[in-house]
Amino acid sequence: MKRLIPAILALGAASAAAAADLPYRKAAPPLVPPPPPPALLFQGLYAGVQGGFLGFADRSRDYLAVNNALLFTSKTGHGGSFQGGAHVGYDWRFGSFVGGLVADVTGARAVNDVYDPLGQYSVRNVLGVSGSLRGRVGVVAFDRLLVYATGGLNVADVRHEYRSVFGLRANKNSLLGSPTVGVGVEYALSDRWSGRIEYRVTGLGTPRETTPVAWGLKTAHQAGSGAITAGVSYRFGN
Repeated sequence: MKRLIPAILALGAASAAAAADLPYRKAAPPLVPPPPPPALLFQGLYAGVQGGFLGFADRSRDYLAVNNALLFTSKTGHGGSFQGGAHVGYDWRFGSFVGGLVADVTGARAVNDVYDPLGQYSVRNVLGVSGSLRGRVGVVAFDRLLVYATGGLNVADVRHEYRSVFGLRANKNSLLGSPTVGVGVEYALSDRWSGRIEYRVTGLGTPRETTPVAWGLKTAHQAGSGAITAGVSYRFGN
């Protein structure tokens, strides 16, 4: 028994020394999931607001009511106003190319005036609320910049206010559908927010209408507008 105890103690000391000589191994670090892939910009549903300046021009010509013969009188009025509205759209992205649809509604009160010396009357042309449904195609440059072209159908409320020198007054309202085209740039401020600048031109020609304050005459309005707007959009997901 006296010999057994020292032997056990010697064996324990030898085991401790052997363990001290073993190499130290660090615990494996915890697994961290990889970061999500970066969001693909310029795709999915978005909505926003826009505002800017609208220029409006109207060129009117007189025709004889009995035979639609053109009378060589032409008058052009120019005007403009601030415009503001909202838009909603959806984009699809294919590599660096983007295609989409966008609809907008805009409020304005652009006015121009002309005087007709032949019929002895003046007409005030007023462009009010308008809306459009358009397609757009573009290319992404420098990761966050989209350069695009857009085009489609525009519908606008146009009013002609006729005033005769003899005191006669009459208004004619038209809801006009016409083509609209433009170009723009959009910059992604973040994965959700973007800002844009866009220039667009729209035709607003009307059929010939009987001049309500000048007997025997018809008037044809060849009108158009050009607008430059800035806007911000929020993208709901992609």
